[in-house]
Amino acid sequence: MPTALTNQDAQYLTNNAIRRKRMSRWFYGLCVAIAFVSVLILVVLLAAIWTQGQSRLTTDLLTRAHSELEIERSGMWPSIIGSLIVCFVCALAALPLGIATAVFLEEFKPTSKPLRFVHGFIQLNIANLAGVPSIVYGLLGLTVFVYMFNIFGQIKVNESPGWEIMGAEHYYQVMTLQPGHVVFVPQEDSSVPEIEITEPTIGVDNEGKQLELAVWEPGTPRPKDEATKRRTIEKGAIGGTITRRSWYYFRLPLDKSFLSGGLTLALVILPIIIIASQEALRAVSPSLREASMGIGATTWQTVRHVCLPAAVPGIMTGAILAMGRAIGEAAPILVVLGANVMKSGAPEHLMDNAVTMPVLIFNWAGRQQIEFQELAAAAIIVLLVVLLILNSTAIIIRQKVQKAHT
Repeated sequence: MPTALTNQDAQYLTNNAIRRKRMSRWFYGLCVAIAFVSVLILVVLLAAIWTQGQSRLTTDLLTRAHSELEIERSGMWPSIIGSLIVCFVCALAALPLGIATAVFLEEFKPTSKPLRFVHGFIQLNIANLAGVPSIVYGLLGLTVFVYMFNIFGQIKVNESPGWEIMGAEHYYQVMTLQPGHVVFVPQEDSSVPEIEITEPTIGVDNEGKQLELAVWEPGTPRPKDEATKRRTIEKGAIGGTITRRSWYYFRLPLDKSFLSGGLTLALVILPIIIIASQEALRAVSPSLREASMGIGATTWQTVRHVCLPAAVPGIMTGAILAMGRAIGEAAPILVVLGANVMKSGAPEHLMDNAVTMPVLIFNWAGRQQIEFQELAAAAIIVLLVVLLILNSTAIIIRQKVQKAHT
């Protein structure tokens, strides 16, 4: 045995042990103090928000829409629905794409030098994208999703909104001889602002019932029967074009729709999901992969039956953190959808606009009226509760999935 180990100074060893234990206690105390300060700041913020907004936590806040005339009765129901729908679109786009990208980067690493360079380039850019400010993603979403590089035409007021793929029915609305009664004539070309009806044609009434329309020419006997007048229009009568949209109405470009908002948020959280999924896949024991490959499984079979089930808890943790960021983002939504909060309900079709909770809070907090500032504090409490419910649900699902694979 070396002399340095047999002839040690007992006093030095005792003092050294005391010093190391003292440093360990100090470091433990420092960690506790930092954690306590963080929690204290959070509690102070929550207490301040609760004090300011608790008086506005009424049923009107959860069931009504924003109102300029009845400020006290303003609510955030459309923004709650809007946030959930936008986040659903975001999750639908970001989760499969992010997990698939992580699997490709982590489990299908190329062997040739050129492909390894491409692989490293993609990995470097994903890491850098995680630190890009969200407002930049908003500008990117504005160009890619809202305008789509103007490939499908520029969006202009009172002009055709690009390429309508499905769900739109165009009509020419015109008055009949019965005062206050209108009928609708199907219109093939929506770009024509006016059409001249000179002969009997087929139209529909307000209830959507099909009827045969007659044409009355000035100078000839005018119909007197009310039923006849309700389906007779004057020759050359001027009307206007209207469009009836089904819930599946879809067009290109996407314009300021909730689809654009959801896809833009997907860009924001995509790097987070990819990095978290990669870390979860790296944490899978190499022995599991080697055992799977050893019994003849392919790489895809190993990924599907071994790596992904073992990495599910880590992947879902990253997804929960990413969705928590998405539901609280305001900057990219302001750029893509605008700051309009005057919406009375949920989106009616795929191309409809939406109001989200962060944008509504931003709007209310910037008002001078004390009522709106109190409503903003109450809306923050509601947003925190919604976020807590969503995270709790995701954690429960994660626990159940984890138990199913253990």
